[in-house]
Amino acid sequence: MPPVTSSSSWIFVIEEQRVQDENLIPVYPKGRLVLLVKQSGQMYAISGTCAHMGCSMLEGSLNGHTLQCPCHDWTYDIRTGEFLDAREIRLPVYPWRVEDGRIYINIDEGGRS
Repeated sequence: MPPVTSSSSWIFVIEEQRVQDENLIPVYPKGRLVLLVKQSGQMYAISGTCAHMGCSMLEGSLNGHTLQCPCHDWTYDIRTGEFLDAREIRLPVYPWRVEDGRIYINIDEGGRS
C-alpha cells in the first residue's frame, strides 16, 4: 500500500492506541460522523448516522458485530453496514488503515462493503 500523503484521500482521524475493544469511537473526517469499532481485535469504520431517521449511533448498543440504533432499535452489521431486517438498506462502511500508529480513513471510498 502506498504511504499516506497530504494530497491523498486518506484522512488522519485518531491514534491507534486510543481505540479499545468493544467501544464506539467517534471521529469526524470531513465533518462526517464515523464510528470506529474494534471488535475481537478487528477494526471497523461505519457511518455514525442511522439510515432510518438520521439518529446518531454514538449512544447505540454494540453486541458482537451488531450495532443497535438508540432511537428506533434498527440493527446493523458493523462489518458490512447492512440493516439486519432489510439487507438492501445499509450504512456506509469506510476503508481504514494504520500508518506509524495513526489511523486514517478514506471517506471518499465509503459506502462499499
